[in-house]
Amino acid sequence: MSIRRPSIYRQSEWVYQDFLSYQNGLEELRYAVVKYDGETFEQYKQTFDNSDPGLTGGPIVARVDYTLMGQAITIDSWEVNWRDEWPLRLLVGWLTHCIYRRSLGYTVAVDKDAYAFWVSEVFVPATNNPQDFLIYAN
Repeated sequence: MSIRRPSIYRQSEWVYQDFLSYQNGLEELRYAVVKYDGETFEQYKQTFDNSDPGLTGGPIVARVDYTLMGQAITIDSWEVNWRDEWPLRLLVGWLTHCIYRRSLGYTVAVDKDAYAFWVSEVFVPATNNPQDFLIYAN
């Protein structure tokens, strides 16, 4: 486990954003990203850009693709472009504690790839079936 210095990991340097990719009835394909440094996006009039001018940018260091169906969220894939898994942990915490809190009735699930990581983020097996999902339990 790496030692994290507080000066490097200040909360003000992490920017979280959530986007809708596709919607079909009740099912929504969404993705969330975390960016580091909070620089402001520059809009270019020559390109097709529908982004909100108030969004902040910076390099994307973690991304989570997920499906939202009613109150059920299934994390489909994830990636990290950082020296460790810290931005992914921040992004999963943001999704499970801020946007899709269990107290609001949401259930977050993920498949059993990277089992040790997801168990460390308080996901527990839904059943004893090894092919089944992990459910967020906090």
